[in-house]
Amino acid sequence: MKNICKKSLIPALLVMILSGISWAEEGQDIHDLEKIIVTATRTEASQYSTGSSATVITAEEVGQTGKDEFSDLLRDVPGVTVSQSGSIGGLTNVYLRGSKPGHTLVMVDGVELNDPMSTDRSFDFSNLTMDNIERIEVIRGPQSALYGSDAMAGVINIITKKGRGKPEFSSSFEGGAHNTFRENLTSSGNIDKFNYSLSVSRLDSGGISAAAGGSEKDPYHNNAISSRIGYKVFDNSELSLVARYTNSKTSIDNGAYDDDPNDTLWSKDLATRLAFDQAINYWWNHCLSFSYNDVRRKGRNDKDPSHPDDYSSDWYKGNIKKVEWQHNISPAKWNTLTAGFEYERESGSSYYESDSSFGPFLSKQDRKSVDNKGYYFQDQFKFWEKLFITPGLRIDDHELFGAETTYKISAAYLIPQTGTRLKGNWGTGFKAPSLYQLYSSYGDTSLKPDKSRSYDFGFEQSFFKDKLSFDLAYFHNDFRNLVDYDYNTNKYKNIGRASTKGFEVGAKFSPVENLTIGGNFTYTDTQDKETGLELLRRPKRQFNFDLNWGFLPNANLNLGLNHVGSRKDYVYITDKSYTIVRLASSYNVTKNFQIFGRIENLFDKEYQEVNGYATLGRSFYGGIKGKF
Repeated sequence: MKNICKKSLIPALLVMILSGISWAEEGQDIHDLEKIIVTATRTEASQYSTGSSATVITAEEVGQTGKDEFSDLLRDVPGVTVSQSGSIGGLTNVYLRGSKPGHTLVMVDGVELNDPMSTDRSFDFSNLTMDNIERIEVIRGPQSALYGSDAMAGVINIITKKGRGKPEFSSSFEGGAHNTFRENLTSSGNIDKFNYSLSVSRLDSGGISAAAGGSEKDPYHNNAISSRIGYKVFDNSELSLVARYTNSKTSIDNGAYDDDPNDTLWSKDLATRLAFDQAINYWWNHCLSFSYNDVRRKGRNDKDPSHPDDYSSDWYKGNIKKVEWQHNISPAKWNTLTAGFEYERESGSSYYESDSSFGPFLSKQDRKSVDNKGYYFQDQFKFWEKLFITPGLRIDDHELFGAETTYKISAAYLIPQTGTRLKGNWGTGFKAPSLYQLYSSYGDTSLKPDKSRSYDFGFEQSFFKDKLSFDLAYFHNDFRNLVDYDYNTNKYKNIGRASTKGFEVGAKFSPVENLTIGGNFTYTDTQDKETGLELLRRPKRQFNFDLNWGFLPNANLNLGLNHVGSRKDYVYITDKSYTIVRLASSYNVTKNFQIFGRIENLFDKEYQEVNGYATLGRSFYGGIKGKF
């Protein structure tokens, strides 16, 4: 991989910069590329001024693709691998730049969504709907210096819509393959000092068999509510409340290749945040907030003719409470200082019992809690509107393992004359052991946190007034002290070491108005330092392609392709590579009425994302959307 970097990345960087010098039009302004991003610095900042590798997905882009599954949006992001056990409703994990699922922090409007009672405190994307989403920010690279544990590989932040303008209502209906139906009702607006947005949705699907080769269908049901309410207390301050609730029921089968008619999982998730934002004066603002996330899962598998000796019942309950106070101070135009304090308390309990031909088994974890205090500091320096340097430091004081210090420095440099942006990051990260790893029957309260050292660097290059753009980034992550399961002691131990490295390259071309062609390629080389083997379910090569064409004033066509290379699923099993093509189209009959349709897996490709779990074949969906 080192040779690849030396032989490919450095010459490419020189060629692109030199090409930019000759191709860029004189006076071209790099600020044309400006997009506001919040997650990278915890403040509103122009994307061109941040050194972090970031992808922003807007509501308009979501509408163009027609995608209804949140995980499908992430499949198009460079550096992101999505692994789903079965079709809709199946356990869905995300691997960011080859890291573990639990190394990525997932938030909605500042509320942590990571499940405190999952094995590694990761987030299951299977039940997350697209309701009320304004934009999605995916920040790749170490973010523990700002966000603490769980953010050592990156952050996925979902920002919901804020009510603006005259109140309006909209509704949509979609139906299609496998008796799948979606209904959605939304309303948003602004009334004097009050703004609001509200979305209510329901999804029902007859499904397919989650187990590959199975015959019994596994249905899925999801009810979701998302809301955001704001009140302008004074001209310079606002009180806001966001809430998101999901209630789902999934038939999951009894593992890979094992059809089961009554193995069922219920899940409930409530995430809410109350915040007070105030601008004290033109150079100082602060935000005081309280957030709460409650996750409850329950499973049951009764005996049946196919499994006369198998029975299991389990439940998991966990919550995260957090108080946070953040201050942003700008003593000069070229400097913004961010400082904050967090107090977080996570609690959880679990119960599992089973009866099989091996005899009865019982595992129970009484309610346990751990506290953590976090202090973070960041300083954004801006010189001549060209050079941006942002150092950051965070100290976490955990109830069990004590203080942990992480730091990061990122930088970006603009060359306006050539349309070039250079960027880079270096930082450390940590991941606290989960409640399950600490207190379950397999846990150990003496566990220490996972640790990492990471860096990435790259460039972005634009041509012809931003009609054509390229970007490339190299990344390297070293993980040590990882909490893994020790089969010799049947306990979790700090025994893991791993590394991931590779590069992400992307391009976007808009030759004419209303036509955009884009693609990205990710190469990821992973290694388990203990065994020398590749990490599981991380493909070396991924490629994504997207074409969006507004071929009529009121019509849009979107063509998408995802290619995932072969990857190890278990030590002796390799999942084959696959390529999936999708097609979506919409037509605005009037300004308030739209019809739309899409085809998933256009060429009916047979494939598995997780060995032993089935995926959907060619599937058709269509619907209508109205606004009033």
